[in-house]
Amino acid sequence: MASDEKVSWVQNQYAKYIPSKKRSKFNKDKPGRTSSETYGGLVGVPYEDGESSVHLPEEVIHEESSSTILKYFIHLAKDEEEQINFHLIDTLIKDGSDVNEGDRFGQTVMHEVAKSWHTDVAQFLIERNADIKKPDKYGITPLHVAAAVDYPEMVIFLLKHGGSDIHMTTNTKQTPLHYAAKYDAVNSLKVLLKNEADTNVRDYKQRTPLHLAAELDRSEAARLLLNFKCDASVQDDTGQSCLTLMVVNMPPVKLLFSEAFLALDQFHVKDRANRKQHYFLNHVEPQTSGFHGTQARSPLEVIVQSRQLDIIMHPVIQKLIETKWISFGRKNIAIMLSLNLLFILSWTALGIASSLPRTEEVPYKFPEDSWRIIVIFIALGLTLYQIVEEFKEIYQSKIKSKLWKEWRKRELEKDLKFCHPMWPEEKEYLQKGVEDLQGMNTAYLKDFWNVFDWIVYFLLFAVILTHIADIVVRHNSNLHTSHVRVFAVTIIFLWLRLMKHARAIRLLGPFIVMLGKITKDVLKFLFLYGEFYIPYACAFWIIFGGHVSNMSNVPQLLFTIFRITLVDDYNFEDMYDVDPVMAYILCGTFLGVSAILCINLLIALLADTFQRVYDNATANAAMQQASTLLQMEENLNKKNKDKFAKHIQTNCAPLTLFYDDDLTVDQDDDLKKVTIQIKEELGELMHLVKERKQKSELSSTQKKRNNHGNIKSSPRWNQTNNLQAATFQQPETSESLAMLIANQQELSNAMLQMNQRLQSLESMIQQRLQASAPPGSVPSINREQVETQQNRAFPDTRINILTGKKYDQDASHK
Repeated sequence: MASDEKVSWVQNQYAKYIPSKKRSKFNKDKPGRTSSETYGGLVGVPYEDGESSVHLPEEVIHEESSSTILKYFIHLAKDEEEQINFHLIDTLIKDGSDVNEGDRFGQTVMHEVAKSWHTDVAQFLIERNADIKKPDKYGITPLHVAAAVDYPEMVIFLLKHGGSDIHMTTNTKQTPLHYAAKYDAVNSLKVLLKNEADTNVRDYKQRTPLHLAAELDRSEAARLLLNFKCDASVQDDTGQSCLTLMVVNMPPVKLLFSEAFLALDQFHVKDRANRKQHYFLNHVEPQTSGFHGTQARSPLEVIVQSRQLDIIMHPVIQKLIETKWISFGRKNIAIMLSLNLLFILSWTALGIASSLPRTEEVPYKFPEDSWRIIVIFIALGLTLYQIVEEFKEIYQSKIKSKLWKEWRKRELEKDLKFCHPMWPEEKEYLQKGVEDLQGMNTAYLKDFWNVFDWIVYFLLFAVILTHIADIVVRHNSNLHTSHVRVFAVTIIFLWLRLMKHARAIRLLGPFIVMLGKITKDVLKFLFLYGEFYIPYACAFWIIFGGHVSNMSNVPQLLFTIFRITLVDDYNFEDMYDVDPVMAYILCGTFLGVSAILCINLLIALLADTFQRVYDNATANAAMQQASTLLQMEENLNKKNKDKFAKHIQTNCAPLTLFYDDDLTVDQDDDLKKVTIQIKEELGELMHLVKERKQKSELSSTQKKRNNHGNIKSSPRWNQTNNLQAATFQQPETSESLAMLIANQQELSNAMLQMNQRLQSLESMIQQRLQASAPPGSVPSINREQVETQQNRAFPDTRINILTGKKYDQDASHK
């Protein structure tokens, strides 16, 4: 009887904590990340006897036991199946165990509880004087842990109990918001932001939470912070821009815009009421002059280096490129094109002169050939000047790359010093960044046109050598012929090189890119064509070599086989006379393989390349222009650089221009504008419906958590939990049905609002047509024009602007 009374007393004492005997299910690690990568948890303290094991719960209750609450939780962390024994913890406290004891890194049991245990466990320990504000040796508090592992319920609990300050900082001055951002803990971020966490708080390197999310490639956290209007133009203590890190680490995914593209929207403000738009170019072109020893790159630099075609078409980036083009681009391009045109014309004139027949024994006759000497000096002077500029560019590229890698390595090593041993993921990411720096090469050779320059210079060097030899050895006609041949090839390359500087012109940029892509495709095709051409050439030589007039030597043979590919006259009759069987076999099969298979393959490759470049013609033109402008900016002297920087910081902060989204030219433009407005309205309505749906799902999830906290508190399910969950299955079904009806009602309301907006747009169209119609005529809406414009905007579904109804194209046929 006494035993029954004792059990009853224990049950009554800890009845309110019974639901918390298991761990919480809400420790949600990201896909591909285990909990040990997110947070390692408690570690044992090395004792003198070398024993690191802990006693089992039934052994801890003995008075001779030296176990503590800390060791007990370490034991529980190793065995996730075991339930917590509250009575045992009280016994340990009574025996003198310190609930705030720390492990070798200063972490207490509250750090472990904040990671994965139910909030009731935290409540139990707080009632026994557990300090939820106590940091470890690195300054990390339980709130930092809960925020980083994305445990929003624990974050709410710690904040409500007041012992945890939302602006607590670690040794690196990072708040819980920093930790939630750099570990992509979106749910924790929402809770912290709802509780008015400071989004502009800076750590020891003056980085904001958005800065950390961008640097560690946490896209979901970055999007959430951008939606809360966090400033994307912030710079750390080295001048590294948050926007630059977004461009480097967060490329676009499928059809979604990248985080950098969304961040750029902050710097383009439209004032429709006053018909103005503002471009804050000073935030996109940040100053680095006030940062000593920095090698931080601007957003435009990394956009060009990583060829982000979607970002470069953002209105802010376009306006920045336009500003640079007006400030120094068009002037420098005009100078460069003029010098290169003079350079090309001088060598072309010399090439034509060298091909003229000699009338005297000497190569030059004065005073008639004096102009040739002048042209030679001009050509050689311009060649020497350009070669010196190339060497300067190579040297500057190497120095810049070396300084950047050293600077970047120093910054990564600073963060490595503060990495917590129980948070291995961040350390591994930083170490990988240091290793990647070793494989980075200079950007000079990555540009094809720089390689093309040296091809031209070597050809010119060959022209000079052959011309000198031709002057010294006067009576060698073969040497003169070789000189003329080399000169002819060089002239072709010289004129092609003019495209390097012409690519900065928007109208020519896409076509120059297209030629470069086509050249790569032709090289791929030549490799495949050679796989057939070489063996067939050997076969033709074995059968017909020396027996047919157009195959008497190897050059003739090779050219004749190439004529078969072009379906030209390749003298089949002579081959038939020599060997009729092999003539049919070799000519027929090679004709089918080369003329039909390979040529059609080349056409398909070129058509695909043309389509890809043509679809992005504007973006490719902007990319070519931006690349040239950055190279020009690098070569500007300090005075001009400072002048342009001052212009950006004064006249472009912001750059205010006229804006009118309703300004059009003709009726077709009006319909196009209306179609775009309809698309924007529909986007806003669908966003509203999505938000309502998410809120209803969130509320239903919260209800389930409240109703079944006793059941779903463990990451591992047992049979008892399954039986208990079955008891609530029927109420859940009725509740889900009620939620479904509510969601349908919300969708119906949203469609009603959509219909009303479409009717207002219809009246707007009527008013515009009436205003633009000639006097005495009756304006009407051209239904074909309307449907054409709406089909361009909505390829999958069509919306009848006149009735406001939405219907599928297939359904309309039915």
